[in-house]
Amino acid sequence: MKPVVLYNLCDILTSHDLLRSTQNVSIREQVIVFLQIISQNQRFRFITDIHYRSVETIHHYFRIVLKAVLKLYKHLIKDLGDTVPAEIMNNQRFYPYFKL
Repeated sequence: MKPVVLYNLCDILTSHDLLRSTQNVSIREQVIVFLQIISQNQRFRFITDIHYRSVETIHHYFRIVLKAVLKLYKHLIKDLGDTVPAEIMNNQRFYPYFKL
């Protein structure tokens, strides 16, 4: 991930008031730890060696960032209602799965 993308993600989470910096852990570090765990399938114990934090701290902030990222769906996914796009409705391969 490029640094610009990381900074943008941190800005989005901050602007929507989903994450806050604490006295000990910055928002950037919280997001980096979260991304390391999910992208590389790392164990909490392995991450503690890299960031010099306890397993409890890593677990705590992982859950906070996970909840924040899950709340982003309200801002990123638009509900189109009950409409089905024409290219799906006219295609017999896909339409059975989108019947109303």
